[in-house]
Amino acid sequence: MKKTNPLFLVGLTPFAFGVGFALDWALVSTGRTAIPVPWTLSICLVLIGIAVLALGARVRWAVKPVKGRRIDPITAVTIVQLAKASAVGGTLLFGATIGLLAFSTSRPVVVDAVIPSNIGGVVASLVLVIAALVAEWWCVLPPQDPDGEPA
Repeated sequence: MKKTNPLFLVGLTPFAFGVGFALDWALVSTGRTAIPVPWTLSICLVLIGIAVLALGARVRWAVKPVKGRRIDPITAVTIVQLAKASAVGGTLLFGATIGLLAFSTSRPVVVDAVIPSNIGGVVASLVLVIAALVAEWWCVLPPQDPDGEPA
């Protein structure tokens, strides 16, 4: 399994930015209010990042070359997939919340209640992406000798 390519995540961000900006523009142009990012979403994203780090730490602990440390391979792969999905989802949310923030600040009248929650969403989604990439990095097996002994 390959690691998540950071360039893929960087390339995904402008797409999500465009979607967030266009969605907010469409809502405001039809007379609705701009989308505020709920504080509960920001809190949940940070908690998900902490959970992904905790699960990644469990795999990191198990892959250290010490006798008796084992983890079910299916569990380890599931944790890696969770980390990869969290990185992609966090990147999409990062781009979308940046788009929401950019649209909200580009308006002639800026709603004060929307800006702090959008900034919180940007920071929380960035925390999720970083936590997911660190957890995925922790799930890498150490190199082994041809004899099968850990290096």
